[in-house]
Amino acid sequence: MAVTSAADLARLAVNLADVRERIEAAARAAGRDPAELTLVAVSKTWPASDVLGLWALGVTHFAENREQEAAPKVAAVLAALATGPSGGGGPEAGEGTAVAGGPPAGPASPVWHFVGQLQRNKVNAIARWADWVQSVDRPELVASLSRAAVAGGRVLTICVQVCLDSPGGAGAAGRGGVAPGDVGSLTELVANAEGLRLAGVMAVAPRGEPARPAFARLRTVAERLWRDHPDARVISAGMSGDLEDAVAEGATHLRIGTALFGERRPVP
Repeated sequence: MAVTSAADLARLAVNLADVRERIEAAARAAGRDPAELTLVAVSKTWPASDVLGLWALGVTHFAENREQEAAPKVAAVLAALATGPSGGGGPEAGEGTAVAGGPPAGPASPVWHFVGQLQRNKVNAIARWADWVQSVDRPELVASLSRAAVAGGRVLTICVQVCLDSPGGAGAAGRGGVAPGDVGSLTELVANAEGLRLAGVMAVAPRGEPARPAFARLRTVAERLWRDHPDARVISAGMSGDLEDAVAEGATHLRIGTALFGERRPVP
């Protein structure tokens, strides 16, 4: 069973406190309520034990970007939650932390987001464990996700990924994303697809450019979306290095990796 060591839990607790302080300060500076913001811990390359550690500390949303890494990690986390202390197992205090139950007011198990570039041949596998898919940028992915969700008896929460790298561009630097002008047609497909729930938009700040103007463009795209889909209020933007700019421009979901876990581990 995945177990979080006392040292790792202490590291995660310090990092989480720093991130929460940054989020609260950014929200205050923007005249926003910090409770409006959802922290999504990007756990790619980090072990299930670190996910369990942050879960114990109150984090409920986690994100992965590679299906082959995510599936076994999700399984390990769920197994640990099922067999931890309140499930009749787990280590004694001082040996490590095996978490069960999660935050008292939160969900019974973590909410999982897929945030990587999505390939059609991975859709069925991702739909088995992901609750959210934030990187939909092509019509064929909508159809594939809809079929997979219906077949699995699930409803997947979807964000349309928007490319911010250049005006009218799409997929610059190999990171995916639909051109801002094409967001409307793609969101209509999602909104009308069985087994999918349109949540809003997602984007990554361009490399080598200031983040805030890019996030302002994303906010404009989101505001246009709200005219036809007033419930699709999610703006997923902001990472460890630019969360303050994202909050200032209306982000609701912050995808934080390095600031929580540390420098990313090499991918095998």
